[in-house]
Amino acid sequence: MKKIYLFLYIIYPVLFISQSINGFKIPDSLKNKNINYIENAYNQVFQIDNEKAEFYANIILHKGKIENEKNLIYDGYYNIARIKNLKGENGHPYADSLIALVKNKIYKDYPSKAYIIKGILYNNEGNYKSALEQYAIALKLNQNENQEQFYYIKKLIAILKTATEEYKEALPLFIEYYLYEKNKINSNNKNEKDYLSSIFSLSNIYAKCKNYQKSNEFADLGIKECKKYKNYSNYYYLIMLKGINYFYLKKLSLSLGYLESVEASLRKNKDYTNLGILYYFIGRVKYESHMEKEAITYFIKSDSISFANKNFEPIKRDGYEIIIDYYKKKGDLNNQLKFIDKLIYSDSIIAETQKNLSKEIFKKYDTPLLIKEKEGLIKNLNSKNSIFSWLIIFLLITSALFIYIIKKYRQKIKTYKKQAKLLLEKNENRKSSSKENENILSNTNKQDDVDNKKSISSNPKFQLIINKIELFEKNKDFLRKNITLDTLSKELDTNRDYLSKLINELKGKNFSQYINELRINYIISELKSNEKIRKYTIAAISEDIGFNNSESFTNAFKKITGTLPSYFIKLLNEENKTLNN
Repeated sequence: MKKIYLFLYIIYPVLFISQSINGFKIPDSLKNKNINYIENAYNQVFQIDNEKAEFYANIILHKGKIENEKNLIYDGYYNIARIKNLKGENGHPYADSLIALVKNKIYKDYPSKAYIIKGILYNNEGNYKSALEQYAIALKLNQNENQEQFYYIKKLIAILKTATEEYKEALPLFIEYYLYEKNKINSNNKNEKDYLSSIFSLSNIYAKCKNYQKSNEFADLGIKECKKYKNYSNYYYLIMLKGINYFYLKKLSLSLGYLESVEASLRKNKDYTNLGILYYFIGRVKYESHMEKEAITYFIKSDSISFANKNFEPIKRDGYEIIIDYYKKKGDLNNQLKFIDKLIYSDSIIAETQKNLSKEIFKKYDTPLLIKEKEGLIKNLNSKNSIFSWLIIFLLITSALFIYIIKKYRQKIKTYKKQAKLLLEKNENRKSSSKENENILSNTNKQDDVDNKKSISSNPKFQLIINKIELFEKNKDFLRKNITLDTLSKELDTNRDYLSKLINELKGKNFSQYINELRINYIISELKSNEKIRKYTIAAISEDIGFNNSESFTNAFKKITGTLPSYFIKLLNEENKTLNN
């Protein structure tokens, strides 16, 4: 058996090499070109024309095989894995071949670099925990404290922190990486591609931190430097980022111009992930510009790319809600139901991905950067027993934390369901009231209300306002959007102080609570009696009853009832189904 294992160990890399270059031939025009020419050609088309980049990467690998040059073989596999990743194809066989070749060897930037590319592949698949594990191995294998690799891994960990929405923690890591590359660009060890990449990373994280002006400053710097060094690998992505920034800055015409200018490049590179995001933002610009029909076209394009490539980014979610509301207004039930199903599926995929994005898991698991910088444990763990012990500790901490998070999540869900049931029972047992729109959830003492009314009604001026408030409730004027204390006081021909005092004394709550409870009380009644409304999206319901967005409606509903509107609707549908059966 030992001989068999030894044979497999020797032959394993060779099998991968022979498969990876099977049938590939170097064109006659490039056979006599030296390797520096080929590598420069690869760098010039990287992220600009990925088909050509893969072609040059295969030449590097092929030359390495023919000439038995280890560095060319290693770099060939590394470059092919990167390009496959950018094209949304499977780069793992090439990364695995590379790891098999460099395992237990110390050569140039390897084996650390092999685990870096493996981590990048996992990261782009949304498998963040596995990516972190590969970066930890890469950092441990970083030979002689290689600064280049050390700062590059810092950047990769910053990308992971960006995925967990820890933008403020990621920002200083990106700044460090940028300053390192900026200092290096003026030295003999300069790397133009990495320098330009550091500018894009910094521009992108400023955008994530909602500092769009600062993001645009670095985007402009990046565009200028791309032209200066004649390296356009990040050029179109910087332009796209500017387009997104201008959308958030409400400069819609500028935004549209930048966004539309990069579509052809993304299509050429088969960068479907970014193309889907591009179409979403063009849709948003069109929608905000009141070009609803054109906006829907782009949202549907974005949706098609998501389903074709199984990429569902949370940022694109509200595009589905806009599509659903559009078909709702059109009375197109089939398309409405179709995109409701798509939204539910998209949410399920995003929810699954979110399991890998727990900030607490990252903190407990710890980052390889902290291990390297603060504790130096990786360098000192030379014995197998120590490594095994630490691995067990990490696994135990991670498992315990995961169980705790799941438990808390289930408890929260259980509470929501229980509160939804209590709310339904409360509605069913509620006694008829002579006053229309009485708040069923108010904790105000009724006797106190009577006493307050007696004290206020003695003033005829106040009594007139009370009558107007009752008419306001009866006419359901509280369903209008953007009602404030100031606007209502003007409508009722009084001043805001009188109105605020009356509502506080009569209702036992402030103005905002009063309006929210009227709306929530109304929609609870409507949901219970009107089956059609239950089919609306949360965004559509919130719009109908005067809330500015679905988030403020959901928060108000949860604060007042102790549950979420989605659970209450689900319970109503289940009860209706039971009655029909």
